Amino acid sequence: MRGVVCLLASAIITLSNIAHAAPQIADAELRRSAEELSASTLVDGKGWTVAERLLHPKYARWAMGQIYEGREKFVRSLEEWWNYGMRVAERDIEMIAVDVTGDLAIVRYKTTESFVGPDGPVEGFSGYVSNTWIKEGGQWLLLSADISSITSTE
Repeated sequence: MRGVVCLLASAIITLSNIAHAAPQIADAELRRSAEELSASTLVDGKGWTVAERLLHPKYARWAMGQIYEGREKFVRSLEEWWNYGMRVAERDIEMIAVDVTGDLAIVRYKTTESFVGPDGPVEGFSGYVSNTWIKEGGQWLLLSADISSITSTE
């Protein structure tokens, strides 16, 4: 359960603590939305309410072979995770690619995260993420998140 719960935060990670001078999001509005969503799950973040505002109504997520049934289920799961006391303690991002075409953007990156819960540190996560953003009514909204775990060789 904790592993699945920790993956909830990974779905919305986008741009905190960029690890290398790699591709950047040039569109200032997209960057602002992505950074706000990413920061929401950090220890000092604003929490799940940011996801309610920045996830597209048709938001969907694919994570390690499990699909979460859309925006409402994901937001409620994130709310439960947050209220339980879970947070992202540290996050390193290595940007891989940023492709923006009109009102559609795909942001790909590798992330490594550590988590903290009410009882202290919790097992971390490392994986690849591909986020699809769509601009509607002048606002960038996250339409989908695809996440794959990196298997540790240790």
